[in-house]
Amino acid sequence: MRSRLLRVVPLLFALATLGLGASARAQEQAPPFWTGADLSLLPLHEKQGVKYSDQAGEADLLVIAKRNGWNTIRVRLWVNPDDRPEFAVSNLETVMAFGKRIKAAGLAFLLDIHYSDTWADPGQQRKPKAWAELTFPELVQQVRHYSRSVITTLRENGALPDMVQIGNETRNGLLYGSAINGAGVQVGGGFWEKTSGGRDRAVQLLQAGLDGVREGAAPAQAPRCILHIPDGQDPDFTSAYFRDVFKSAKAQNIALDFDIIGLSYYPADPWDAKVGFPGWTLARLAQSMNALATTYGKPVMVVETDWPYRGDAKPMPGTPEFERTPEGQAAFYRALIARVKAVPNGLGIGVLPWNQDSLTWQSVFDAKGRALPAVRVLGQKE
Repeated sequence: MRSRLLRVVPLLFALATLGLGASARAQEQAPPFWTGADLSLLPLHEKQGVKYSDQAGEADLLVIAKRNGWNTIRVRLWVNPDDRPEFAVSNLETVMAFGKRIKAAGLAFLLDIHYSDTWADPGQQRKPKAWAELTFPELVQQVRHYSRSVITTLRENGALPDMVQIGNETRNGLLYGSAINGAGVQVGGGFWEKTSGGRDRAVQLLQAGLDGVREGAAPAQAPRCILHIPDGQDPDFTSAYFRDVFKSAKAQNIALDFDIIGLSYYPADPWDAKVGFPGWTLARLAQSMNALATTYGKPVMVVETDWPYRGDAKPMPGTPEFERTPEGQAAFYRALIARVKAVPNGLGIGVLPWNQDSLTWQSVFDAKGRALPAVRVLGQKE
């Protein structure tokens, strides 16, 4: 208990002195460390009859999360997804109902707004179909209006998020199209869009999202806002990204008053093997987090990550040396949490693995829905 109290004091002091906007008013209610997982597909899996259990027996996954020490659930939102069940689960109606459940369970709710009808990530940031013909000034206003409308709807229905991501993995900007063609070859995007002014447009869109979220929330309850980028293990990229973001914001006289830096860190995913980074080590992630926290004084979270509990044991170059076993998975999360907590000035504030209700190779639940040791590690129970 003493160590937790010592960590929350510098965090609250830092947030109080940074001028982080209206969302800082709710900081006093924050736990010292946000931990849990992305469970975006849980409502679908429940309809399909998937059951979950831990040492105490079978239960609602949110109950299992709570009793194992988790305090935060992340859920993605798409603007107008199609009616396929795995897509429709990310529409506003379903997300609102799920968010209400999360809040009722005594857990924090992190809303991940993709600003797309489908996946938004480093390879694609497609505009919603209904927004496709908008001019750029109209698009900025639409992002603000949509963000305000979403948060207003959630607030009025008992599902106001505690945190909101303004975009998902916005490495190249957002709302511009696809950067990868059908053959898997990058044809656009890059570091910012491969068109003039891409960075400046991205900053305007990000600020429009920030404005809308705060307009939709009661001022005393405004969610903390997160800017989320991939490749947390690449300190050169993460430093350049935020340097360019703030340079652009200053040049445009834009406040860009977000609260938290969110990073993805996927050290074991096979699709990253071709990217060519020098290494996915925890040390490189720590270098990235420490530099960001020290330079900008903002809290840092790993909002997406995973480690497999089964599968090919052959490591990729630079991958952390943990086994692909339940015990190795638990050891990975234990080490990752320690690295985040070691960020200077108490500014490492959370770890949220992705897609953890899925019962796949990277889940902390096995193929029968039984909790693996990592569940308690994530909840800091062991």
